Amino acid sequence: MKTSIKTSAVLATALFASVLAVGNAFTAQTNPMLSQKAEIPTVVITAQRMTEDQKIAFDTKQSDVQTVIISAKRLTDEQKLAMDQDPQYASQIATRNSRRAAI
Repeated sequence: MKTSIKTSAVLATALFASVLAVGNAFTAQTNPMLSQKAEIPTVVITAQRMTEDQKIAFDTKQSDVQTVIISAKRLTDEQKLAMDQDPQYASQIATRNSRRAAI
């Protein structure tokens, strides 16, 4: 089968483009905003040391058991980006969470 130079060039270009397309389809595309290592937020709780008398008074004053429930929901990547870009997003989330009933 005889092919002309133009046909060979077109076929070679098409083959090269298809190889690039397939190679690009299997490479991981990362968003530079998401690929940065996220810092883990820390919470610091400080309190003044109580004296023995204050401890006894506190223990006798509290008759029922107190329970603190801390719950969190992992944000999606889209929600994280929205929170970074929109300062009102945090207040919307806080309002939404405050409306939920405590368990």
